[in-house]
Amino acid sequence: MRYKNLCKFFFTAIVALLLLQACKDDSSLTTAPPSADQSFTESFDNYQEAYDKGWRSINNSFPVGRKWYDVAQVPNFGSPNYLVTYFPGWEQAQLTLDSAQFPSVPFPQRYWQAAYSSQRAYNGYVAASIACADVFRFQSFTPIYNVSTWLISPEKIIKNGDKIIFYTYSKGLARLQLWVNEKNTMHIGPDYNSTGDFNVKLLDINREYHTEANNPALAYPTEWTRFESEVRGLEKPVKGRFGFRYFLQNQNPIRASAIDNTDYDTLYTQIHRTVIGIDELTYKAGR
Repeated sequence: MRYKNLCKFFFTAIVALLLLQACKDDSSLTTAPPSADQSFTESFDNYQEAYDKGWRSINNSFPVGRKWYDVAQVPNFGSPNYLVTYFPGWEQAQLTLDSAQFPSVPFPQRYWQAAYSSQRAYNGYVAASIACADVFRFQSFTPIYNVSTWLISPEKIIKNGDKIIFYTYSKGLARLQLWVNEKNTMHIGPDYNSTGDFNVKLLDINREYHTEANNPALAYPTEWTRFESEVRGLEKPVKGRFGFRYFLQNQNPIRASAIDNTDYDTLYTQIHRTVIGIDELTYKAGR
């Protein structure tokens, strides 16, 4: 009898223990802990430092461009500002040529805009231009050119409600898109019309290609202007990236002049008028 009661006691204890385990709240084991605040600011004061943080420029333009070196006249090599480079992609904005060193050059046509905000230098922002594509008629037989050049962020935890704030300007025809990539890749697709894994569009500035001449109210801003976009369209928080796309479609090639295809001064003036800049970017994580 005593043995039977002892067995009954142990059986009751085991059942009670199992019931307690079943009632235990173990949701913390399956719910991911809250991520650290993903907010950050990038001033692009030094593009190499931004690159080291994970920023990348990828050029998908067609025909693809190349570097162009603007030396207005025989330079004084003692001046650090005698040369300007137009890169085929997003890069550090350039310093303005030194007018004291080159008194005969029409510098107002090729002054680089000062940074919106910089702790270090006049050229503390990231910039691109139509040099991303082969835009010169004497250099290419292609009847049109297309610019599709991406500035892609480092990986971040991105969720609905996060905000991307930045300042931008361009002195000529420009269009800028902002996309989110939910797959945490840098895949932008095979050609200038594709966006690859960047499939959530947040912003499209000057989609209709207005200019100062035909519609200044809707044209791309010619002075530093603040834009703010809120992340939306995601099913859940993702480890991903966002990217800016400098995008020009079906543009007619430019030429130096009707009589002189080697008029580089005119060429550089035209390409300089298309410079587009981004500065003082803030990623503000929502709650």
